[in-house]
Amino acid sequence: MTYAAGVDVGSTQTKAVIIDKDLQIVGRALVPTGAHVALAAETAYEMALKQGNLHKEGVSFIVGTGYGRYNVTFGDAQTTEISCHGRGAVHLFPGTCTVVDIGGQDTKSARK
Repeated sequence: MTYAAGVDVGSTQTKAVIIDKDLQIVGRALVPTGAHVALAAETAYEMALKQGNLHKEGVSFIVGTGYGRYNVTFGDAQTTEISCHGRGAVHLFPGTCTVVDIGGQDTKSARK
């Protein structure tokens, strides 16, 4: 089975999620970001893999997002968190026009 992952490296928390081909969450993790941003990204990803009983080889695509997205050195792509929020919101709620991200150090919004 093919899986995809997202690792959101925020200013205070780093989150990782792994989904299957049916867009169901199979693994997730949350860790404090701390001073070692790349390590937080790796730790969250490893924890999500473990929770899903998965191996790295089974994950075909990884996106890094958040202020530390370029520290997801094992990722395939990087995108801003507000772009991710917008895509997710429209997927779950097709009529969505506005998203607001209240983060650990700043707030962002985007309108369609």
